[in-house]
Order: sequence, then C-alpha cells, then structure tokens
Amino acid sequence: MPDDKTDLTTLAARLDAVERALTDDDRDPPSNDASGTDTDTEAAEALSETTVADLEQSIAALDRRVSELSAELEAVRGLLGGVQAVNESVERRADLALAIAEQLAAAHDEDDGLVVERLPDDAETVGDVADRRDDTACDTDGDEAEDSLAARLREAL
Repeated sequence: MPDDKTDLTTLAARLDAVERALTDDDRDPPSNDASGTDTDTEAAEALSETTVADLEQSIAALDRRVSELSAELEAVRGLLGGVQAVNESVERRADLALAIAEQLAAAHDEDDGLVVERLPDDAETVGDVADRRDDTACDTDGDEAEDSLAARLREAL
C-alpha cells in the first residue's frame, strides 16, 4: 500500500503543475480543503470582475473602431461613385468628339479633292481679283482658326 500513497502524491504534484501551467500563475492551485474555499471564491470573483471590466472596455473600443471603419468605407464608396460618374461623363464627351471627327472625315472623303475657283460673272481685272483674294485671305485666317477641327471639337466638348 505504500506505493499507492506515493502514486497519489505524485499524481497530485503533477496535477498542481498542470493547473499552474494552464492558469499561468505561480501561486499554488487551490487545495481540496474546505477551509480555503471562501477566500478562493472571493479571489475568483475579484479576478472575474476585473476580467469582465477589461473585456467590456475592449469590446467598447472594438465597437468604436468598427464604427470608424464603416464610416471610412462609406466615404471611399462615395468617392469611388464620384469618380465613376466623372469617368462616364468624360467617356460621353470623348464619344461625341469621336463621332464629330468621323463625320468630318467622312464629309472630307466625299469631296473629290478638286479645287474649283469661281470667277465672278462680270469681268474683273486680274488685279481686282488678286486684291480681293488678299482681303479674303486675311479675313479667312481668323475664320479658319474658328472653323478648324480643333475649335469644333472644343465646342462639342
């Protein structure tokens, strides 16, 4: 029978070591005596109250953080929606400009490329025609700038 008592003592020591490892505490685990149960219960309640208070603070902090992240996410979604709206607007304008450019190119392709100079019905002298060309050339420089393809595209946009 002496071996049984030694085995129980060894088993109790091992159990105490496991309890210390699990609780990560250096103090001795509660004994099986009924005499220390009141102090152990009070200590457990105090430990429980501080743990609960710490957990409540952690939960409150996490709740605030989740709220902040939700607000930031909504802000990013709003910004992304604005960018998409701008992209759609730019795309519509680019499509319009492309359509106008294609229309102008098609109209230019329909011309046969021959330049026909029209002379007035009444016979003018060559000098008068040349003077008139110089006058109109000065006027058309401004008109050409206004009627240029780039100007038309700017107006369309």
